[in-house]
Amino acid sequence: MAETGKYTEMEVYCKATECGIGDKLYCSSLIGDLQEAAERSSNTIGYGTSFLKEIDICWIILKMRLHIDELPSWHETFRIRTWANSIEKFYYGRDFEIFNAEGRLIGQATSTWILADWNSHRPVIANKRPDLPPPVIQDPRFAFGESCPKLAFPARIDIAGETEKPVIIKYADYNELDRNRHVNNSRYTAWAYDALFKNGYDVSKIEDLVINYNSEVKAGEKVELFISSDGPKVSVFGYKNIDTKVFAVELTMRQ
Repeated sequence: MAETGKYTEMEVYCKATECGIGDKLYCSSLIGDLQEAAERSSNTIGYGTSFLKEIDICWIILKMRLHIDELPSWHETFRIRTWANSIEKFYYGRDFEIFNAEGRLIGQATSTWILADWNSHRPVIANKRPDLPPPVIQDPRFAFGESCPKLAFPARIDIAGETEKPVIIKYADYNELDRNRHVNNSRYTAWAYDALFKNGYDVSKIEDLVINYNSEVKAGEKVELFISSDGPKVSVFGYKNIDTKVFAVELTMRQ
């Protein structure tokens, strides 16, 4: 990892176990790498996860947009650049740029997070906590010129009707869980890709995705996924307990 003034940079080696058809990195793995870079960068500005855990605070991601020009391939090394770019009330923005080994920009991302109480997950306002350092904006620049959008998330009955069955069902089994015993948020992207692939979509053509996280999924819970399409855009919605909204992702296909 390198600290370069306004940015934090992290090199990533693309392993076979993180690649799929065509030897390309899974998008869900890339999102995991972005979040690892975010954690390391947060540590450099005084908001690392180990420090926050000591005072019962954690980071929670609310939404992310990722644009992909080219996914890294097996054996390739790529570089992630990230920076904290905005603070609005209790929302924290963090953006990313992804470069291949030759230094060419191959992807960009923007994300929105909150600081939250470890137990209740209620938002924490840093300026009202004397045990937290002043929040830092490394660079106010947005990768896309704007923050991550909020998606419309219909009620299950509106997207599924009365009798339509989910296109795929997922469970919060052991390998889906993070250190907090919840489904790791990068897995929702993997689930969306599974739903599309199962229904005949060419997921290699996905060039842009926006994902919003609404509810956590705990160990053993079931999530039912539904698909809605509109031209080059395809949406995947996940629900648990019949109508509790879990996540929504809008994916744009390369034409």
